[in-house]
Amino acid sequence: MSDDKPLSIEVFQDLTVTSRHGQRSAVREALRRSAGPPWNHAKARERELSEESHEYLAFQRAAADGLAASGLTLCGRRAGYKVVNIVPLEDSDLGISGYNDVLDDFVERVVNPAAQELTLDVSLTSRRQSISDWTSEEAAFALHRFSVCANKSTGAGHPADRKRWFDFLFAAHAANGRLDTELLRRWLVEAENWPWEIANDLAGSYEYSMDLLNSRAAA
Repeated sequence: MSDDKPLSIEVFQDLTVTSRHGQRSAVREALRRSAGPPWNHAKARERELSEESHEYLAFQRAAADGLAASGLTLCGRRAGYKVVNIVPLEDSDLGISGYNDVLDDFVERVVNPAAQELTLDVSLTSRRQSISDWTSEEAAFALHRFSVCANKSTGAGHPADRKRWFDFLFAAHAANGRLDTELLRRWLVEAENWPWEIANDLAGSYEYSMDLLNSRAAA
C-alpha cells in the first residue's frame, strides 16, 4: 500500500496489567486501592461472576465527563489481569468509540496510579489499527491490490478479480494471523469503501476458504 498515511479503522482495545514478579494478588489490591470517583470496586458484581476456574475483578464507573455509566470486568491471568468486558449500565450500547473511551479513562484514573505504585507492566493496544496488524504484509498488499482493481459492484466475479482474490486468500492463510471475518468485513467497508452487501459476501467467502484450507492442511 503506497499511501503516505496507512489506512486504519477503530477497533476494540485490549488491556492487560501484569506484575513483573508474578504476584497477581498484588495487582488486584493495587487496582482496588486506586479506584476512586467516578470509579469504584464492584464487589457485588464480582460475586455474581465468581467461578471456580477463573478469578474476576470488577469495577463500575458513574456517568461523568461525557462518559456513560459503565461496568468493567477483568479476568485473572497467571501474573495479572486482562479486561474482558465493558458494558453500559444505562445506555443500550457503548459502541467501539465509547468502549475505548471508558477503557482509556480506566487506564488513566485507576491503572496508571497502580502501575506507578507497584511498577506494573501495562499493555494497551492501539484503538486504530491497519490490516497489517492482523495479517502479513503480503496478504495486506494482496487485499489492497484486489480492492483497487476489482469492480466493487461484482466483488470477485470477474476472472481477473477472482485470481487476485485467491492470491489474497492463500496469502492470508499462509500468514495465520488474527484477521477474522468481522474485521475483514469492516475493513472492506470502512477503509476500502466497498458496499456492505458485497463486503459481506466477500467476508463469507473468506471464512469458508479459511475453514477449507485449514481442513485440507490438517488432513
